[in-house]
Amino acid sequence: MLSFKPEMNAEQAANMLRHALGGNVDGVTPIDQGEISRVFSFRHGGAEYVAHFKDSRDGFDKERYLYETIASPQIPIPRVVRIGEMNGLCFKIAEKAPGQAVIRYPPDTIRKILPDLVRKFAAIREVRPAPHTTGYGWIAPTGDGTHDSWPAFLASFFLEEQTGFWHGWYALFEETFLERDLFERLYAEMMEKASASPTERCLVHGDFHLANMLSDGLVVTGIVDWEMAMYGDFVFDLAIQHLWTPYLNIPGLIRDAWAEEGRDIPRFEERLACALLFKGLDGLRFYAKKGDRASYESIKRDLLALV
Repeated sequence: MLSFKPEMNAEQAANMLRHALGGNVDGVTPIDQGEISRVFSFRHGGAEYVAHFKDSRDGFDKERYLYETIASPQIPIPRVVRIGEMNGLCFKIAEKAPGQAVIRYPPDTIRKILPDLVRKFAAIREVRPAPHTTGYGWIAPTGDGTHDSWPAFLASFFLEEQTGFWHGWYALFEETFLERDLFERLYAEMMEKASASPTERCLVHGDFHLANMLSDGLVVTGIVDWEMAMYGDFVFDLAIQHLWTPYLNIPGLIRDAWAEEGRDIPRFEERLACALLFKGLDGLRFYAKKGDRASYESIKRDLLALV
């Protein structure tokens, strides 16, 4: 199978970090996280940090923007201390939040953390885009969204003409096991359900799963990797949680918690299904590109159960 991460070991990362920070670093340790970046934790000047290395700067400036505009004790985004480029790779260095990824805890501990996760999600839900900004979809460094509506953004993600990672992706229909008839049928279903989306612009993390949250075992101490953040339907983040940890039923947990407070989520099932289809379609083409047939078939089974 292909890997989309840059080829890099801890020693190479340490050399780049010493050069970037102008001093000694130690304890450089790989973190197995994500599909695009190489990630390492390390110590420098008595503090702990996390560094991401990848082929493009995409998302790094957005993460700094969000730290500067919305970070708070209720939305604990680690401070981004350095963004740069070296030896053909882009990097981001951020402070390390206390604890470890929530997903690394045993299920009983995760369930103890969930009430605080619900509170943190509610805080993100209450964020309002700055009044001078407009648009839905990817958040630009200016704070604006890239599209006129949420359905328009969803559709744009699967257009044939793309730049960057998905440039020329229609070739996957011919060169891999990506099934065009299936893809187009599921895409049509997604766009039909997108009509249930509200027009309200909400902050969406975009990759909101338990591997991107840190905890001390009691509360969420950090929410990381905001590179895919966007404006749109907040139910999108609940779909990501469900894809990663369906056994926790986090969408149902949050809907029930809000119902007890008298808060309704209109057309919840349609919006959740729309987001699950979106993430599933993206997963199908990703694993086709990677050559991972087993993961492709697993996602395919889940998607067919939705329609």
